[in-house]
Amino acid sequence: MIALTLARCLQLTEITVPDVVDVRETVTLSCSYDMGTHKLNSVKWYKDEREFFRYSPMMPKSLMFFDVDGVTVVQNSTVQNCNQFMCSIQLHNLNIRSSGSYRCEISGDAPEFKLTHGVGNMTVAGE
Repeated sequence: MIALTLARCLQLTEITVPDVVDVRETVTLSCSYDMGTHKLNSVKWYKDEREFFRYSPMMPKSLMFFDVDGVTVVQNSTVQNCNQFMCSIQLHNLNIRSSGSYRCEISGDAPEFKLTHGVGNMTVAGE
């Protein structure tokens, strides 16, 4: 008799980035993921390949924000909703430079540090 064990893979199940938004809006970006048999190391958000937000649940400072032109994250603990299954953040003070490609990257922990990501494009209108 042969027993097979199937390891569940890390996978991004959904990414939500609005296609077109009004410059006066506050927008929500979110991604959902299935960690499978992996433990979450980090969730990172990028705009045009530049990191602007990081959630690292195993670090003493679990939320980090980075300056990226056109991106202003609402830095309020009741707004960021990140956990083992999903990560949701809000952007405000939008302008024309807020338009671009937004990527959510999920990283599993040691020893494999598996990665997966999803991308969405957003256009800011009305300025």
